[in-house]
Amino acid sequence: MITLYLWQLRWRIVAVAVVCLGFYLIEPSFHVHAAAGSADYVPPGEIAFTLANLAAASMLVLLTDFISGDRRRGYFRIYFSHPTRPVSFYALRWTVAYAVTMLIVCAFFILAQLAAWGEIRAGVGSLAQPALFALIYGAVLAFFSVVLPVGDGAMVLSIYFLTDLWLGILGMFEEAQLAPPGPFLLRQAVSFVLPPHLALRDAYDLVVTGGSPWAPVSFAAGYGVFWLALAGLLLWRREWP
Repeated sequence: MITLYLWQLRWRIVAVAVVCLGFYLIEPSFHVHAAAGSADYVPPGEIAFTLANLAAASMLVLLTDFISGDRRRGYFRIYFSHPTRPVSFYALRWTVAYAVTMLIVCAFFILAQLAAWGEIRAGVGSLAQPALFALIYGAVLAFFSVVLPVGDGAMVLSIYFLTDLWLGILGMFEEAQLAPPGPFLLRQAVSFVLPPHLALRDAYDLVVTGGSPWAPVSFAAGYGVFWLALAGLLLWRREWP
């Protein structure tokens, strides 16, 4: 089953490899070859954010339409005409996609540094953020793939950019030392519902300063587990033609 699914994913994996090349080209850290301590030096831990975005993009490429597409093309009834549980079937697919994503991220983590600097400068702690980003966006994608008949990938991509825009607006007001518009509780609710990008940044900052990152890491992981569990519950409860 796993071998067959990997074969089905082969062209999507190739697409992720192309995405990796794009991330390498646009990440400024990989194009600064000066030694540590120079004015142009970029801390190697900064690539954690690039790895996180790569992980989210990989899950998006590998999992788009993975449930909704089966329903739309009529595969859902074919697959489950035999005594197979939909939740177990798609949980395995999701897990394989997550494992492939993390393997790709780890390979990119090593090869990109060797190609850029000829050595490994960033520690393995940089892999925590991509692991959480893959969980979060893979979970949100699973939810929308159950709920929507089409457009799950586009929805998740829109949520990513909406979150980035929202945090950019809040950051702009914070830098200007101005109060953001709208009631405080409404802003908090919006930030709570959107993917926890800030929690992952807080976790990174705490690690850099020697603090404990467990609170933001737990929140980010809990966010992903919530949407993944909700997707599984809806998949278990619903029946489609």
